[in-house]
Amino acid sequence: MKLSVLSIALVVSLISVKAQTKYSADWESLQNYQAPEWYEDAKIGFWVHWGVYSVPAFKGGHAAEWYGRWMYCQRGQSSRNNQGLATHLHHNEVYGPPEEFGYKDFIPMFKAENFNADEWADLCVKGGAKFFTMMGAHHDAFCLWDTKLSKWNSVNMGPKRDLVGEMAEAARLKGLKFGVSNHTAWNYCFFEWNHINRYDAVNPAYEDLYGNPIVQASADTIRMYDGETRKIWIPRSRGAVKPSERDMNRWLDRTKELADMYKPDLYYFDWGFNPKEWESRKQQFGAYYYNNAIEAGKGTMGNPNVVINYKGWPTWRQGAAVRDFERGGMNDIADMVWQTDDCVYDDHNWGYVEGTPIKPTNMIVDQLMDIISKRGVLMLSFAPKPDGTFPEEQKTMMYELGDWLNICGEAVYSTRPYEIFGEVGELWGQKNETGHKMYTATNQDIRFTRNKENTILYATILKWPSDGKFMITSMSETDLSNLKSMRMIGAKGKIKFEQSNEGLLLSLPKQPNYKYAYPIKMVFKGQIPSVK
Repeated sequence: MKLSVLSIALVVSLISVKAQTKYSADWESLQNYQAPEWYEDAKIGFWVHWGVYSVPAFKGGHAAEWYGRWMYCQRGQSSRNNQGLATHLHHNEVYGPPEEFGYKDFIPMFKAENFNADEWADLCVKGGAKFFTMMGAHHDAFCLWDTKLSKWNSVNMGPKRDLVGEMAEAARLKGLKFGVSNHTAWNYCFFEWNHINRYDAVNPAYEDLYGNPIVQASADTIRMYDGETRKIWIPRSRGAVKPSERDMNRWLDRTKELADMYKPDLYYFDWGFNPKEWESRKQQFGAYYYNNAIEAGKGTMGNPNVVINYKGWPTWRQGAAVRDFERGGMNDIADMVWQTDDCVYDDHNWGYVEGTPIKPTNMIVDQLMDIISKRGVLMLSFAPKPDGTFPEEQKTMMYELGDWLNICGEAVYSTRPYEIFGEVGELWGQKNETGHKMYTATNQDIRFTRNKENTILYATILKWPSDGKFMITSMSETDLSNLKSMRMIGAKGKIKFEQSNEGLLLSLPKQPNYKYAYPIKMVFKGQIPSVK
């Protein structure tokens, strides 16, 4: 009897130990999370917005990747002064009425005939990226992987290729970490105007593409843009559609499948599962993904060595994953690594649109330095054409960014924030006419990073001063007695400096041949001194 009791106690003990080595599907457990060192070391990754929406490539009053939403949207049904109406009118004029040519009818036109995964991975390496995140599916729920859960995928239709699988293999062969991007939680709402206005979403044959949400709306008769009168559905309040159980279960099943098939090191989620109905499924996936990484030997409980990106509370619980800011970021140094996701395009647009200008490379570099000085990571999105090639100006940006990182990368990769992130000029972070922050540096802008050993400080000047002099005001009282050397990376000549109550005045050498930001490397005999 005693042996039996001891045996039972041992089994209970072993079960208890095992339970502590795995995550459970609740926030308290999931908050036992530490982001991977490889991720915090990487600093920059590339990703893409690419899919069926790349075919019409029309942004109208909003964004090209939202074409499938706005093509079904009637006058008065979208926010921001009928932002979706331009797409609806364009679709009627170019492709015909949505009841005759639906979003599904673009799929055969998305062929990706010139897509080359090796070339994409090579561009990432040349651009200085350390990880690549592939679009798995946008809000339209057309899967770019070989899913067994829906016929609406790039293997059965369109390209007839496993685009995610090809990129996973190519990226890893180039030494890149590989991530996937999943926006499908909002699929139930993305096509709400298709459901509300009773277009092709009412056909059950298409529900795996368009979703089958619970529609809560009432019918009214209104006068249309062309003078005809037609009965359409107008929502009486926000929440005109809600996710059905099928929509939420479908999301969880596909999300798990994508993780199982390609073992991504990073899993990016857009917003879309904010409503409380999603809570248990988010927790289920978090535990599932982290535990799979542990079972695969990637990491351990507390540090599974993989990344989940989420966009703020209540999308995910703080500390249970890596917070992401769309086109934004932290104002100061964070306690935990975080991420900015941004695009080479400005405004709201992320998908390919011919002739749309991209941001200057200089702005991207300045933004990168600001982000990493505050313990962030930049995931920069590009927009390929529907055939799978990148516009030349986007490739040029990659080359320019990579050239700068080849010279100045030691001030970027594997660094950590200093005790202050830097000094900010008067133009930094001002908003443009679309409400987005502009990263415009002046000759007052400087950002700090340091090596992990805390013996080398990098002070990166974001704009070259016309007189060759730069003042670091925060270092007016810094003890520089153990300063071993000071030089500008990639520049010839010495830096002369003079410390006063106003700050540390630097007389810089001749401007180096490279463009953009200019890191000054300060090597100390011991630990980097405090700014006091």
